Amino acid sequence: MSIKTLSGSIYDDLSGVFLDADYERMVSVDLPWIKSTKKTFDAQGNTIDERESQYGEVMFIGDFHLGHSAHSGNPLNAHLLFIKERPHIRVGLMGDLIEYAATTPYPADEIMNVDQQIDLLVKKLKPIKDQIVFMLWGNHEERHARNTKSNKFLDYLALEIEVPESCYVGKPQRGVYVSFKAGDKIYSVYAHHSRTNARINRMNQLQRAGSQNIFSIIAQGHTHELAWIPRTFRQIEIVDGRTMNVVRRQYLLATGCFMKDPAYAEAGGYPYTVVGAPVVRFYADRNKLDEYDLSMDYKDYLNRGGVPFSADTGITDWKGLGAEKRVIEKCLL
Repeated sequence: MSIKTLSGSIYDDLSGVFLDADYERMVSVDLPWIKSTKKTFDAQGNTIDERESQYGEVMFIGDFHLGHSAHSGNPLNAHLLFIKERPHIRVGLMGDLIEYAATTPYPADEIMNVDQQIDLLVKKLKPIKDQIVFMLWGNHEERHARNTKSNKFLDYLALEIEVPESCYVGKPQRGVYVSFKAGDKIYSVYAHHSRTNARINRMNQLQRAGSQNIFSIIAQGHTHELAWIPRTFRQIEIVDGRTMNVVRRQYLLATGCFMKDPAYAEAGGYPYTVVGAPVVRFYADRNKLDEYDLSMDYKDYLNRGGVPFSADTGITDWKGLGAEKRVIEKCLL
């Protein structure tokens, strides 16, 4: 099958503009991919179906709010350990990693000072530093920019964590455009933290971003919601030399949080949140995207706070997290 352009679209015969500012926020990531086999068994335990898949994976994770009294420490530790034990997974940090609540009306909810928050965050993220591909500002980090008139906070944080030079470090109120490559498949993603009113108008924010960016995935933090929502649109494309009307699918992704129900959320009547973060599977052997999260496979485990170490001890080498449903045969790193 031959398609005229990389994205699949025919360019309308109108003049286009290359945006230098957006070019600076273009990131290309070659995903290491793994080969796995999914088996189906009959009642007697005999294999009745076996299918091999090849894919890369990215966890979009953020809204830790380290330092807030409602921070969910054990689930965050479980997710970071999940990443550490799967070196093929790449990580996008979606913002609001620390609380930095000193400028809000609710300082009593902040149980650690800012230096302690930063030290703990660095300790938690260093074990997975080589897997981080981008870092975004959240509105809580932006409080630092407003107070200091400096946009360097995230740059300094990246230096402390020691992320690779290839890691994209964002700017306040800006998202990032990422081209994820799995084998010869290319998937486009626009990721941003979003705005303050998005907690109430969260779907409007996602849909607006999707209508303005015809990418495979629109990923949004801030709302503390965990959601994977498909939507479709039509495009005129040239496929194998024929002009065709093609229906394409786009996914709207809300990237969760690590915060139990805080007092301000209860006062505002906000929906209850599911603690966790999504992992997106980018297939290398076919044009397909999947999403899963630990809240589905390990919901009871995480709700019990079952990771046997304290929230402020960082990551250990404990190997107790459950096995994946698929049997991984080979890791191509």
